[in-house]
Amino acid sequence: QFLLLFITFASLVMTSVGVTYWGLQTQQEDALVINLAGRQRMLIQQMTRLAFQWQDGDEVTLVALEESEQIFSQTLYALQNGGSAPYLTNSVVNLPVTRDSQILSALNEVESAWTQFHVTLDAIPYSATNSNSLHITLEQQSDDLVQKADAVVRLYETTATAKVNRLRAIQTMFLVFAIVLLAVGAWMTRRSLLKPLQDLGLAAKRLGENQ
Repeated sequence: QFLLLFITFASLVMTSVGVTYWGLQTQQEDALVINLAGRQRMLIQQMTRLAFQWQDGDEVTLVALEESEQIFSQTLYALQNGGSAPYLTNSVVNLPVTRDSQILSALNEVESAWTQFHVTLDAIPYSATNSNSLHITLEQQSDDLVQKADAVVRLYETTATAKVNRLRAIQTMFLVFAIVLLAVGAWMTRRSLLKPLQDLGLAAKRLGENQ
């Protein structure tokens, strides 16, 4: 009985450690994904600013604009389908495939808005300098794309929070099971060891009293 109790308790501890390790890994992945999804918003604003500068005749910004477009496009594809995405300078990270239907739907909306925004960016070299209509169109599409990117970030944050809450619930369940096992162990110790010793001590005392 004590061996079975020990095995059960050891299994519970190992499972708890495994679940905690898995939860930490998942939280790291979620933090990375949220970070990259949030960076998309910054890239949209950066591309809009660079496009305006390019439209005003600053051709030096073209290289930076093309680099931002490439980073945004690669990150969006990686968020949707998994795979490598640019992260820090000259480095990439591997993202898991997104399986949440809500997040996928929001990412598809971002992709649709990004396609229109990208077409407008490509039209800048062929437009007249300081074209007000193109300026307004670019601002509107940028605002729409930023809102859709923010919606994706919020969905990722909600999903990550739900995972944390689920991990807390699992750890609480493990704690309850551990307390129950300890209580069972205490009861078994009293029944199998302490109670017989008490009875033996009482019997020895009665023998010493010639009873």
